[in-house]
Amino acid sequence: MNRVYLMLGSNMGDRAALLESAVEMLVERLMPDYLEVEDLCDAVNTSDVVETEPWGFDSDEKFLNQAFMILTDKDAAQVLGTCQEIEAELGRDRNVPSVDDSGERVYSSRPIDIDIIFFDCDGKPQVIDTPALKVPHPLMHQRMFVLEPLSQIAKDYVHPGMKKSVGRLKKDLKRALRSQEKPEKYIGND
Repeated sequence: MNRVYLMLGSNMGDRAALLESAVEMLVERLMPDYLEVEDLCDAVNTSDVVETEPWGFDSDEKFLNQAFMILTDKDAAQVLGTCQEIEAELGRDRNVPSVDDSGERVYSSRPIDIDIIFFDCDGKPQVIDTPALKVPHPLMHQRMFVLEPLSQIAKDYVHPGMKKSVGRLKKDLKRALRSQEKPEKYIGND
């Protein structure tokens, strides 16, 4: 059985309703019917919803973000496909350019965004580095909007490349933000 940690975000439309719909659709499409657990929190868990400023661009609309964990029998590529299908059904247009003329990443408002942060296969953290998917998410440790909610459901989870827990990464980023330092850079998925 695989365990996937996702980050959900929305800053367009009825943000709370979009997050709620995304969670329901993820449970419906990712959780196997035959799953046997003693406690439902072992199979699916969500953080509180937090409101955050946009990251990487300016917008009048703040984001609502929520961390989400689920057990699934799907592999990482299937989970990515499911997340992108749900995004499209909830109004996300992936045809909006995500890079500018110089090849730099461009961030923009969106009704829903679902990112894979971590992916475990049979209890082992996976490192995935393909053109379509990079896991662990390569910028997660630089984003408080990821670490704050993620630490509620996976504080002790250890980043397989950085060898630090989510809780430690959150503390390091808080310290870096207070001192205006740049957080440590994580290069590649090793």
